[in-house]
Amino acid sequence: MTSGSTTSRSAAATRPQRGGGILVDGSGNLKLNKVTLDNNHANNEGGGVDVESGAKAYITRSEFTFNNTDLMGGGLQSDGDVTTDSVVFDRNYASFYGGAIDHESGDSVYRNTTLKNNTSGNDGGGIDLDGGTAQFINSKIINNTTTGASGGGIWSRASVMLIKTEVAGNVVGGSSGKGGGIFQEAGGILVLRDSSVNRNSANGSGTSQAGGIYNQGGSVTLDHSEVNNNASTDAPGGVYTSTQFTVNRSEIRHNIPTNCDGSPVIVTGCVG
Repeated sequence: MTSGSTTSRSAAATRPQRGGGILVDGSGNLKLNKVTLDNNHANNEGGGVDVESGAKAYITRSEFTFNNTDLMGGGLQSDGDVTTDSVVFDRNYASFYGGAIDHESGDSVYRNTTLKNNTSGNDGGGIDLDGGTAQFINSKIINNTTTGASGGGIWSRASVMLIKTEVAGNVVGGSSGKGGGIFQEAGGILVLRDSSVNRNSANGSGTSQAGGIYNQGGSVTLDHSEVNNNASTDAPGGVYTSTQFTVNRSEIRHNIPTNCDGSPVIVTGCVG
C-alpha cells in the first residue's frame, strides 16, 4: 500500500481489534510517504498501524499522532520488519505497553525517527521491545512517560542498538518504578554507540530507582556514550545493574542521588 499526504481516522463505533488506522497482514508490504495517522484507536494492538508477523513496512516523512490502544502499541504494533526514516511519533497512548511502539518480533530500523510525548500505563512509555532486533540511528526518544512499572523511554528484552541517539526527559512514575530512560530485562542485549541517556527520571514513591538505566540481567555496552543528569527517588540515580557493563570511553556523571552507589554491581569506571 502506498499513500500520499493523508489523515486516517477511525469512528468509535467501528473500532478494530488490531490496526486502528491500517492493518498489514502476514506477507503484506506497506509503503507510506508523507502520511499523517491521527486519532485512530484499536481495542487490542496498533492504534495507528499493526504490522503482522511476516509483513513489511517502509514508512518515510510521516507522523503518528494521538493514536491509542487498549493494550499495546499506541502508534505502531511491529511484529514484522519495519523501516522508518524521518518519522515522528507524538502523543500516542497505550493502556499497557509501548506508548508509541510495541515491538514483539521481526527486525526493525528506525532512522531519523523521533518518539516524543507518548504515554503508556504499564511499561515502555516510548517503546516496548519484547523480541527480535531494533536499531535506532540518529533518532530521539524524548519526554515519554509510563505511569506504570518500568521504562519511561524504552522497555526491552530484545536486541537493541542505539547509534547517535538521544534518550532524554523520559519518566517512569509508578510506585517503585525502574529505569526512567531505559529498563532492560534478562535476555536483552543493549548497545549504545555515540548516544546519550540524559535528564530522565524515576520519580514514583517507594523504591523508585535508576533514572538513567535499570538492567536486570541483560547485556549492556556503552561505547563513546553518556548516562548523565538523571534522577530517581532512591539510589542509584544513574545506573542499576545486576551484571557488569562493557565500557569504552563512556561516562556516568551528575546523577542524583548517586551515579551507581546502591547498585548490586558497580559499572567499571563509575564513581559515586
